[in-house]
Amino acid sequence: MSKEFILQKLEELGFTVREANGLGYAFKYEELTLLYMPDDDQHFLRFAVPSIYDVTPQNRPFVLEVANDTNATIKYSKTCVFGESVWTFYEHHLISEDNVEDIIENGLLLLQATVAVFHRKIEGDDDITEEEEDDDDDSQNENEGKEDGE
Repeated sequence: MSKEFILQKLEELGFTVREANGLGYAFKYEELTLLYMPDDDQHFLRFAVPSIYDVTPQNRPFVLEVANDTNATIKYSKTCVFGESVWTFYEHHLISEDNVEDIIENGLLLLQATVAVFHRKIEGDDDITEEEEDDDDDSQNENEGKEDGE
């Protein structure tokens, strides 16, 4: 699906989207600033939450450990250290039968949950709330259904 199609869907969902210095297109979701990052592959959908945590030489080993633990905890998103900050990504392989609006909405919920889990782990609280588990399970179930041909 084209960049223009995804941008149109974001606008239909009520988001105000603006170009973001060559990184893609920025928009607000709840308290987060997100990026839609178009790709040459028209089946590839990527959203990111940039700079969710600052990385210093002193905290880098701990932050890498927490990012890895977050990746092991939450499915369908990935948390990465880029230079001096942590970013979280949601990626999806689109097929023509996909309900793009649902995929976008579930992806944004998942990113929000991932950021919350990462910050809680940074603060030393490893417990995941029932709501975040439900968000992860809902996204997982919907994605599994799509993969299984449902």
